[in-house]
Amino acid sequence: MTATTVLTALGTPPPGVGTKLDTILGWITFVAAWSAGVAFVACGGTLCWAYFSGQGSSRAMKALGGACVGSVVISAAGMIANALLT
Repeated sequence: MTATTVLTALGTPPPGVGTKLDTILGWITFVAAWSAGVAFVACGGTLCWAYFSGQGSSRAMKALGGACVGSVVISAAGMIANALLT
């Protein structure tokens, strides 16, 4: 079941709306997942820099925790969207 089927249940959508919605949701998911990966790399670099410079790493650990929570939210949102569209 795709977005077209869900939109059809709500009324008759214009042609091509379902595929456009699938494309937009796909791009949003791709960009969010890519951003989470970049956040992990940036947090790792910050943590490494704090370790080798002898400074506290609490800020880097908070950022790493935020990246982990963001990744969980992204994957949960993807599963919820798939459950709603199927």
